[in-house]
Amino acid sequence: MAAKKKGKLGGAGQPKGDMNLLYSAHQIWLAGLGAMSRAQAGAPKVFDELMREGSKLQGGALDAAQKVVMQAFQGAQKSVNQRVDTVKEQASETWDNLEKIFQTRVQRAMHQLGMPTAEEITALSRRVHELAASVEKLARKAPKHKSG
Repeated sequence: MAAKKKGKLGGAGQPKGDMNLLYSAHQIWLAGLGAMSRAQAGAPKVFDELMREGSKLQGGALDAAQKVVMQAFQGAQKSVNQRVDTVKEQASETWDNLEKIFQTRVQRAMHQLGMPTAEEITALSRRVHELAASVEKLARKAPKHKSG
């Protein structure tokens, strides 16, 4: 005896998760078709009343659906923004690391070529100023020779 398979919209119990909305919409659609069939078979006045009531309900359903969609969109947007921020941070860290590696390698290459470091140039500049001041001081003390 073969087991009978039940479809997504049929069988015992309701579907779980995202299928609840689809399941409910399908049930409402079927109920509406049944009500329309009965109303058409009955009096046209009942049919008109059902249409007016359906229009009111549709407006409320659309508002509810729009709210759900907006909430889902805002949640997705927040998630995307968080992801973008994380990627930006990682890119910034990677760029900083690359910059440090580049600076270290350039500095090492300059040192191997015999280029003085910034500290050595500063010390040398200070020493030149000190020597210039000493020479100027000695020049002021030395007797001046007249030529001629």
